[in-house]
Amino acid sequence: MRLFDIIPTNFFSILSSKNKEVYAMALEVLYKSLETEEMTIKKQDFLRILKENATDLVMSLDMSEEGTEDDALANPTLPSRAAFILRRLEETGWIDVQIDPESFEEYIILPSYSIKMLACLKDINSESEAAYNSLVHSTYSELKLEDDDPDDLMYVTLLRAYENTKKLRIELVTLGHQIKIYQHRLSNLFTTNEVLANHFDDYKVRISDRLYHPLKTFDSVTRFKRPITSILQKWLRDEKTRKMLIEQSLILRKSRDYGKAEADLINMINYIQDMYEQLNGMISQIDASHSEYTKSSASKIVYFNNNDKTIKGHLETIFKAYAKANADAMAGNGSKDLRNILTSMQDALMFHEQGYIDPDSITLPIIRQYREIGEPLPIVNNFEEAGDLIMQNFLDQTRNVFTSARVLEFMERAFGDADEVRAEEIPLPDYDAFILLILATLNRNDDDCFYEVDYSDDGHVLSQGYVLPKLVFKRKEKTE
Repeated sequence: MRLFDIIPTNFFSILSSKNKEVYAMALEVLYKSLETEEMTIKKQDFLRILKENATDLVMSLDMSEEGTEDDALANPTLPSRAAFILRRLEETGWIDVQIDPESFEEYIILPSYSIKMLACLKDINSESEAAYNSLVHSTYSELKLEDDDPDDLMYVTLLRAYENTKKLRIELVTLGHQIKIYQHRLSNLFTTNEVLANHFDDYKVRISDRLYHPLKTFDSVTRFKRPITSILQKWLRDEKTRKMLIEQSLILRKSRDYGKAEADLINMINYIQDMYEQLNGMISQIDASHSEYTKSSASKIVYFNNNDKTIKGHLETIFKAYAKANADAMAGNGSKDLRNILTSMQDALMFHEQGYIDPDSITLPIIRQYREIGEPLPIVNNFEEAGDLIMQNFLDQTRNVFTSARVLEFMERAFGDADEVRAEEIPLPDYDAFILLILATLNRNDDDCFYEVDYSDDGHVLSQGYVLPKLVFKRKEKTE
């Protein structure tokens, strides 16, 4: 079904008219009435609130813009203008007016699409004041509570975790786009005060403190990802828990298709696990955008502060004035005719390029290159020595990149809270992780290594596209 099969075609006309501020105020009053009233909104109460709280705005209504023959034109009083606003809301489909057959009292009723739009406008208007929705921590807390004490709401908790994960992805995408919007906005700021106000009064309050900071601290995906996936894997592997979830799903959906319910359960858990693996990459992109925006803001402030009064400074002032005029013209806030500025610049500045021609101008310059004498590679006759040499070269190349501290950190993440982990259980999302696994096996005899490695000669295992030996990593027992 198409959008305007549901809502009237002139639904948004009041928000694009000259009196849009008046109608926006009326919609805000309507939403507040919807929040305070239980089930009914009396028409007279709405008109009374409209007249009491927004007298100046209602009286500023430009009736000539409406293009209608109405009593409000002949009698432009406050009550007639308020009544006209209500009729316009009814004509455009925002409200309906219903008469009680017993008391003949008029009531305002709202279609479902109108209530959703009012709530959306309210959210947009109060975006900077909204509290942060801790989706990651709440998902972990609910799953942990249900895992410790399973009950009849176990499947409902899983559904909520699934919905929270989808919301979290949308929140991260929104955050990434918002940061890029602020970064793009820098190109239209031409003074130090504008850049400072944009960063500290707007970006820091609405984006950094409210959304970005929680994701890096108390609601960190990295912090709660492993506990969440561990609980879900436990539920999926445990046959008793899986059956309980499937039975609760059949009851909730009033279905008897056991196979479909089991498939939906597996898909739901796999989606949550896969999404938490992808979220780290999204957060890395957000970190890069945040860092780039912060550096750009600082660089622009330094540039404005160092702008001097020399010829170079005057030229920069002219170019900034032209850029600002051009931005205002594109936004519709200024004159679109910039020919006067360009003419003045052309009359005031005269540029010439000086050069000369000699007999060598038609030939390319000669560039001499010298071959450096290097050490020849040693000739290795023994295949075993060649293998050792190749391995040593590999270790030398990776020593600076894959340090011992990085290897130990990789293994700490692989172990998590467990005392034992198999090679095929260790996530290998990229080639660097595979190299870290190799180095973790080779460094088992280091003094600061906290684990030991058990080998098995019984074949190999295929894990995540790699053929791995059967290795078991175990934490060393702590000695007093």
